[in-house]
Amino acid sequence: MKFSAIVNMMLIMELFTSIRGAYFRFTNMDCNSLDSEFVEVKECILKMVSRNVVGMNFHMVIKYGKPIDKIQFNISIFRKSNVYRQFLVNHTIDFCYYMRNPEKYPIFYMFHDSLMAATNANHTCPYAEKDIYVRKMIFNDQTLKNLRTILPEGEYKLAVSVGGFGVWRLKVNVYGRRG
Repeated sequence: MKFSAIVNMMLIMELFTSIRGAYFRFTNMDCNSLDSEFVEVKECILKMVSRNVVGMNFHMVIKYGKPIDKIQFNISIFRKSNVYRQFLVNHTIDFCYYMRNPEKYPIFYMFHDSLMAATNANHTCPYAEKDIYVRKMIFNDQTLKNLRTILPEGEYKLAVSVGGFGVWRLKVNVYGRRG
């Protein structure tokens, strides 16, 4: 009797997981400073947060002396099929405007809550901080729900370029698998 109850419970859990949707797991990350006199990358690594949950950790030091009030972000999503090919998004925004009105950019807003919960850069411009970090960033349930609706299963690369004062200063590539 107990064995059949355990088997039934396992089948129900498997069915619930497949109905609920899949996961997104970070698999790799690389960061490059394009202007070492403006920004230095101190940490760029993935770490286990808990069982089967990988968190993104990132720390950069801004070497520019004044507060920064002109920031651009470019986000591109690539899907792997032998090589990574552009998929769905390649969009550049004024980050200072975005932080005042995040709902106006739905693709960026999809990652907003997950990122803002893990960073100290969660306010509007100007940015006077010299150390900007992201600690143990994972995608929350709402982000995962949004990803399930737009991304089919597969391997992905999220390429983020960060610019300051009209010059690209930083490039971050985050790789992951949606299963």
